[in-house]
Amino acid sequence: MTKTIFLILCWQLSLSGIVYAQTYDEGRAAYINGDYTTALNILTPLAESGNAEAQKMLGIMYDYGQGVEADPETALQWYIQSAEQGQTAVQYQVGAKYFKGETIPQDYNEAARWWQMAANGGQVDAQFNLGLMYFRGLGLDQNDDLATSMFQQAAAQGHANAQYSLGVMFAFGRGVDQDYETAREWFIQAANNGVSQAQYNLGIFYENGNGVARDIEQAKSWYQLAADQGLTEAVAKLEALDSTDPDQGMQDVINTAATDTNPAETEVTNSPATNYDYSEIATTGLKRESWLIDQSPDHYTIQIGSVLNEDDLVNYLKRHNIENESAYIQIVIDGVTRYNAFYEIYATYQDAQSAVNQLPNEIQRSNPWIRNIRILQGLLN
Repeated sequence: MTKTIFLILCWQLSLSGIVYAQTYDEGRAAYINGDYTTALNILTPLAESGNAEAQKMLGIMYDYGQGVEADPETALQWYIQSAEQGQTAVQYQVGAKYFKGETIPQDYNEAARWWQMAANGGQVDAQFNLGLMYFRGLGLDQNDDLATSMFQQAAAQGHANAQYSLGVMFAFGRGVDQDYETAREWFIQAANNGVSQAQYNLGIFYENGNGVARDIEQAKSWYQLAADQGLTEAVAKLEALDSTDPDQGMQDVINTAATDTNPAETEVTNSPATNYDYSEIATTGLKRESWLIDQSPDHYTIQIGSVLNEDDLVNYLKRHNIENESAYIQIVIDGVTRYNAFYEIYATYQDAQSAVNQLPNEIQRSNPWIRNIRILQGLLN
């Protein structure tokens, strides 16, 4: 009799793990289908028993008032429980909430603490943002060495603004030995990823001969790229060069590489990611342009949205709980800035077509369409 009871108990325990996993999948499926009541009933006991993914989803539901009354404090508590289990994306989001003071008192120290956890786990936006905080001494002691280290980690993962910021550090010898050639290499990477300030700084390098032979035509080409993105300093530069005799202009510019230890501080931007104001600091944690550029050009993705407002797109992805599977890019066409979202990467067109049919109904109603990675990379370049 005892042996029989023991066997039944073992069977129940071994089965419980399978039911646990299936139940989470069912809860997530209910959430995606918009059945928030069912999702809440399934996910709550899982979250209470320590399931990190369920805790994250409950945080989202309380954050956006899905199936429950919106409760930012409860949402944050669920996020924190999930983040404490090592979920880097959630650690990043918790840090972002403290940084921006969303529904909680703004606390830069607490933001830095959570971003440090996420950065240790390889979260690229956390690495970049920590670099800015160290550079500016915001919530942390100002430290050029640590700022450079964080920029290097993010730049190595293709973060465009980190590449730009690292170029600035080398140009001015902050946290590293001054090296115009290395600065130029990082500016080029950032410029190719669409950072207008990097394009502008390359124009300055070629106009003034900072670490390269002076070349006014090359300078103009970089200024033009920055001007096409609306950078007013670049527009002014082009107008000034067009109104000046090129040979005379070459004599008039100051060869700062020969006369100073730094490039002309009145011209070369000497602050990492100047176009990254703290009110616009990266806080989505979503994959961006650099991730798309790293994909195989022969693969495919699904475009699931194109909007004018970045926050609308980010909230759309979070509402459907697909931010981990998605990425988005910023493009400018005919002077209009749009944000395009993409879902997953597929080896073949047929694989992508099959995946379209598995998307939530609301997303399918937006007529998602399949895009070739090579074409998208060309668009970014």
